[in-house]
Amino acid sequence: MKRWPCHRRITVRRVGMQRRLLHRNERTLYRRACDRCKTEGVSIYPPGTKWPVYCNPCWWGDGWDGKDFGMEYDPTRPFFDQYIELQNKVPRINLLSITSVNSEYTNNAEDNKSCYLLFAAGKNEDCMYGRLVYNCKSILDCSWTYDSELCYECLDVRNCYGCSFCERCQTSTGLLFCFDVRNSQDCIFSTNLRHAKYFIENKQHTKEEYLANKKEILASQASIEAAKKRFEELKSRTIVKFAFQTKCVNATGDYLFNCRDSRFMFDASNAKDCAYMADVEDPTDCIDGNNMYYKPEKCLDVMGSLQTYNCKFCTYVFYCHDVEYSNSLQSCEYCFGCIGLKKASYCILNKQYSPTDYGKIKCLVIQHMKNNRTYGDFLPPETSPFKYNETLAKDYFPDPKAEEIKTGTYGKENGMDIFACVDCKKNFKITPNEFAFYERMGLPLPQKDFECRMQDRIRQRTPRKLWHRQCVKCNTDIETSYAPERPEKVYYEQCYNAEVA
Repeated sequence: MKRWPCHRRITVRRVGMQRRLLHRNERTLYRRACDRCKTEGVSIYPPGTKWPVYCNPCWWGDGWDGKDFGMEYDPTRPFFDQYIELQNKVPRINLLSITSVNSEYTNNAEDNKSCYLLFAAGKNEDCMYGRLVYNCKSILDCSWTYDSELCYECLDVRNCYGCSFCERCQTSTGLLFCFDVRNSQDCIFSTNLRHAKYFIENKQHTKEEYLANKKEILASQASIEAAKKRFEELKSRTIVKFAFQTKCVNATGDYLFNCRDSRFMFDASNAKDCAYMADVEDPTDCIDGNNMYYKPEKCLDVMGSLQTYNCKFCTYVFYCHDVEYSNSLQSCEYCFGCIGLKKASYCILNKQYSPTDYGKIKCLVIQHMKNNRTYGDFLPPETSPFKYNETLAKDYFPDPKAEEIKTGTYGKENGMDIFACVDCKKNFKITPNEFAFYERMGLPLPQKDFECRMQDRIRQRTPRKLWHRQCVKCNTDIETSYAPERPEKVYYEQCYNAEVA
């Protein structure tokens, strides 16, 4: 594995991840009008922000140029003071949703059709209420779900059909409350199964017994809640592989696919020579990153990118290279401290320079930042345009002192299509498409709003931490996201494969 020239401890790395997540608001949405065309819409920014907020057509259109807001660097002022001044002038896009149809309430999403409250998702149809959902159809309340159809309340599943309340299942149909089941169908309350059919609690049953048990479990919300408790007890007694890894070589972390020579990676696929990253696809030679896709390479401390090369300390830079301390850039190169530019090069604080002058001023800025000890770390928290509890930071680093964010309505439930969440008391609406889904799946209506359901799913996953433990069977040393006090039996890969084959 490549040795990264890093002297910071893991706790400092986690602080860096927290700072990056503080710049990512996915699910806190507001109604507001575009500040350019005045069309009403949905935005991750509430009304009254200092900066203008444009709808997608206006932001991507040619009617404005980010360089019109350019500022000349003032060596007598701290760089980030000037960066924030620029940030408060340049228009922001209301939502990051690309080439989607009838999917107004989606963010960080692309190529979705008729989807609702779907985030960090792409190529889906008729899907609702989820995060990190890809190439799925007619699924509801699922997260980290791929290539699946007609699923409900599933987590970390692939190639599944007609499954409900399942975790870590693959290539299966008709599963109900199953964990780590593959190539199976019509099973209930089962774990670690392979090529099974009509199993209940890991024992063979008839089709009639399977259907009777399924009907009984799904009869009411009370029976489902009882089944959830039973499922948790079942999972606590099961064996688990030290990490949810597939086709990985010399990699540490969890929820990894086809990663090699990488460490402290979470929810990553096809990574090579990387470290301290999460929610990434196809990265090479990158370190400290979140939500980076489309083959990022040689990037450091980046939040939100598509196909970037040699970018550092940036947020939401798409198809860019050689960019530092910048935000919301599209197809740019050689930019420093810029915001909202498209197809620009050799800019500092959105001001255009010649290549020679750009190099000289950039060196001057970096030297001043080094003198103030502000160069070399991610953008500081005060540059985030969001409040703490609007961002993903609250999901992985909850802060009880952070300001509570209240959106929506309370006390308006009508018992027909508007209900009150049993946890947070916020009103939530059941759409006609939802009613049809629940009827098709034989499910009762939910009792919680989307955000509370989402938090329940997040809590089911292992944390983005690693502990040193030993395999309970062969005593091999392992690094795992299962804390030592957890009840599951944690196995090294070879021992796990021998048990579940």
